[in-house]
Amino acid sequence: MKEKRIYQCEDSLEGIFSAVYIAWASRYGHDNIELEVLGMEEEYNLRLFSEYIMVESNPENASKVANSIKKKISAHAYQMVAKAALSNDKRKANAIYHFLVRGFAYGAKVEDHLSDPYVQIIFELNRNVGNDAHLYTGFVRFTELDNGILFAKIEPKNNVLEIITPHFADRLSKENFMILDVKRKIATIHRSYSTWILTTISDEELNTLLTVTEKKEKYEKLWKTFFESIAIKERENKVCQRNHVAMHYRKYMTEFMEDKEDKVDKEDKVDKEDKEDRVDKEDRVVKEDKVVIEVKIENEGK
Repeated sequence: MKEKRIYQCEDSLEGIFSAVYIAWASRYGHDNIELEVLGMEEEYNLRLFSEYIMVESNPENASKVANSIKKKISAHAYQMVAKAALSNDKRKANAIYHFLVRGFAYGAKVEDHLSDPYVQIIFELNRNVGNDAHLYTGFVRFTELDNGILFAKIEPKNNVLEIITPHFADRLSKENFMILDVKRKIATIHRSYSTWILTTISDEELNTLLTVTEKKEKYEKLWKTFFESIAIKERENKVCQRNHVAMHYRKYMTEFMEDKEDKVDKEDKVDKEDKEDRVDKEDRVVKEDKVVIEVKIENEGK
C-alpha cells in the first residue's frame, strides 16, 4: 500500500493551481494524493504514513492549469474552481484537485455528477462564497476621509473582496474609494472614472488606516439617527434581526457601531449601577447582622 502524498500550497488560486500541476505531473496516483492549504488549521498535526511536499507558487504552471481547465472542461468549470478557491474552507484545495481529475475525464459533464463527493464540495463552496459576497454588497459602509476618498472596512469569512468590488465600481464610478479587508491585509482601490486594482497592505499601512478612520464623521451619526428613527420599538425582534444580519457582519456597519461618547456613558451607567448594587448589598448585610445581634442580646437577657 502506497503512503499518502500531501502537497501543501499557499492560500491563493495561483498556489493551488501550482500544487495541482506538480501533483499531476508526479504520476503518483490520484487516489494517493491530497492537497492542503498551509495555515488554515489552528492546530496542525502531521499524519502518519504520509509524505509532505511543499509547493511554491509558480505563475507559469498555474497558467497552464487554468488554460487546460478552460479548453478541456469548460469556462464555467474554471469560474467554479476560481470561486471555490476564495472559500475559507480547509477542504478546498483537495476538492479542487479531485474535481479537476474528474473534469479532465468527463469534460463539461462533470458538473452533472452531483453524487460525487468532490463535485458536491465544489458546489457547496461556490454557494457559500456567492452568498457571502451577495450579503456584503449590502453591508459595506463607507466613510469619507479628509481627502475626499471613500473608505470601507470589512472582515469577511471568505475572500470576497474581488467579487464585491465590481459592484461598487459600477455604482460609484465617479468616486475614489478603497475597500480594506482587515483580516487578510488586502485592499481594492478605485480611481474616479477608471479601473480598480487589488493590492496588499503592510502592517504599518494597516495601523495608519485604522487610526485615521477612528474619528466619527457627521454623516455616520446622521445614518445612525436615521436607522434608529425608522425603528419601531414595540416591534423590535433581535432574533429576526440576527437572522438577516449575522453578528460577524456588524463589526464595521455604522448603524451597529457605538460612538465613543455613548460607550463611555454606557460604561459609566454600568459602573454606577454596580456601585449602587454593592452599597445596597452592604446595607442589607449590616442590617441583617444588627438584627442577629439584637436577637442574641434579647435571648441572653431572658
